[in-house]
Amino acid sequence: MTQSRESLVGTALCWGCVPEAGLVELATLAARHGFPEISVRPAQYFRARRESGWREQLAGTGVSIGVVDGLVGYLPGSDGAAADAERHASLDGCLEATVDLGARTLNVAHYLGDPAVEEAVMAAEVREIADRAAQAGTRISMEFLPGTALPDLATALRIVERAGSPAAGVLFDTWHHLRGGGTGADLAGLEPGQILEAQISGRRTPAPGEVYAPMTGRLAPGDGDAPVAELVRALRAAEPDLVLGLEVFTAERGEMDRRVAHLAAATRKFLGE
Repeated sequence: MTQSRESLVGTALCWGCVPEAGLVELATLAARHGFPEISVRPAQYFRARRESGWREQLAGTGVSIGVVDGLVGYLPGSDGAAADAERHASLDGCLEATVDLGARTLNVAHYLGDPAVEEAVMAAEVREIADRAAQAGTRISMEFLPGTALPDLATALRIVERAGSPAAGVLFDTWHHLRGGGTGADLAGLEPGQILEAQISGRRTPAPGEVYAPMTGRLAPGDGDAPVAELVRALRAAEPDLVLGLEVFTAERGEMDRRVAHLAAATRKFLGE
């Protein structure tokens, strides 16, 4: 299968947009609607390996895999119970998936992690993971999440700097940045090489007192009232070739083709504006 003629150059379809899709199915949907790249869960890789002919089918889509997303339950203070075996994998497993799929980055997150972990302790562990990744011929991105020991961009940048590894950088998610109170001004001093990956989605400002429910509420880019375009311009100013991963988590099931078509159209409009 060849990619759409209206290829969304510089973008990726993240697994959370159609979480029920398998690896080849996700790549097929991406190709059909113009996304040249996808991000995948480790579990998608390990499931695909049980099917004969999956490599040939994946290659036939013409879609590449940029990010394996990701390693959780590993950093100090992580909630290991949250890293269930079906969805996530060990460091060895995540690195195996990253290398075998030819992905450029393994994403690492302090998912549900203890916010009290000291930066020096976190940086030492990041260095260890980055060293393992470098030995395997790949790299890692650290995703900041409000409420963890990597709650925001500034902290993530400090920890990566303290880790001191050329194989480590930051994944910037517009949703987490805005949810944590971040602004476009926070990106003014970014230097080339600090941001390795990006995830984008639209967002509406929550009503006063509205309780946040993880992995809900994300909108297609351009929808909502959040200054996502401003953030993307700042990111691309620092990293012109940065791939924008479309991450719009949804609980919706069925009609995957329709859902991806909608996201692709919204992304084309967003980038065009």
